[in-house]
Amino acid sequence: MFSQFFGNYLLENQKITDGQYSSCMDYIKANRVKLGLIAEAEGLLTREQATKLNQLQTQSDKRFGDLAIEQGYLTESDVDYLLSRQGNPYLIFVQALEENQCLSREEIEQCLKDFQSDNGYSDTVMKAIQDGDIEQFLPAFVEEDYSDYLPLIGLALRSIVRFISSYIRIEKGRFVPFLKTRYAAYQHTVGDHNGFLGFCSDSDGILAIASGYAKEELDKVDEDALDAVGEFTNCINGLYAAELSYQDINIDMQPPELLFDTTIKEEQGFYVLPLYLEGRQSSLIIKIGEKER
Repeated sequence: MFSQFFGNYLLENQKITDGQYSSCMDYIKANRVKLGLIAEAEGLLTREQATKLNQLQTQSDKRFGDLAIEQGYLTESDVDYLLSRQGNPYLIFVQALEENQCLSREEIEQCLKDFQSDNGYSDTVMKAIQDGDIEQFLPAFVEEDYSDYLPLIGLALRSIVRFISSYIRIEKGRFVPFLKTRYAAYQHTVGDHNGFLGFCSDSDGILAIASGYAKEELDKVDEDALDAVGEFTNCINGLYAAELSYQDINIDMQPPELLFDTTIKEEQGFYVLPLYLEGRQSSLIIKIGEKER
C-alpha cells in the first residue's frame, strides 16, 4: 500500500521512471508473501487450516493472524514471527528503491519529507500510510462532514486488501447527486438502513477488481467480469450486515446490479472514492441511508 502512495508521488514528480517503478514493484512482490503461505512453509499451519482461515475471512472482518489465534492454530508470538518474515511494506519499498539504484538513502529521506509536506499529512497519517493502517489514515481522505461513511469505506478497503490485493491507493472522495459511468456493479441494501455499495469505472480499471476476486485474468469488461465485481460487493455487504446485527440493526441484500453506460442517481447524493488497484483506476460508490422509522 505504501508503495502505491509514495511510488505515485515519485512518478508524478519525476523522481523515478515508470521502468524503475515497475522494477521496484517486481522486487516487492518477490519479497512479500501472504501470511498463510509463510505459515505453511514454516510448518505452523496445515493446508487445511490455512484454507479454513481464508474461508473465515469471508465471514468476519478480521485479519488472518487474529483469526489464527482465535482458532488456536497460532500464538501471538507465532504471528509476530510470521509478520517479521513477511516484511514491513515501508522498509521493503525503500530497500527496493535503493537496490534498484533509483534513489540514494538521502534522496529517499528528502522525498519522504516532501511527500508528507506537499500532501499536508500529519505524523500520525504518515505513519499509518507507511504501516498500511487504513483506519488511521482514512479520515485524511474523507471529509469530516461524511465521517459516518468511514466504517463502511474502511471495511470495503480492508476487504480489497484481504481478498484482492494490497497494492491499493486512494484519493480524496466527494459527495455527488449523480454519476455517469461506463461500467458499474453495485448492490442495494434494504431494511433498517437503505443504501448501496459498489464499484464503477470509465475504463477497464474495474477488471483489477474482477480478476482479483475471480482469481483469474479477465481481459474484457463484460457481464462475467461485472458479475465477479457484484459477488465482491455481496461479500462486503455480508460482512457489513453481520457487524450491524450486533447493534440490533438489520439489513437485507438485494441482487447486485450490473450496468453498462449508465447514470447512477440518488436524490440525497452518495459518496464516490477514487481508488487505484495495481495502478488501475476505478471508484468505490457508497450510500448510507437514514434508518427507517
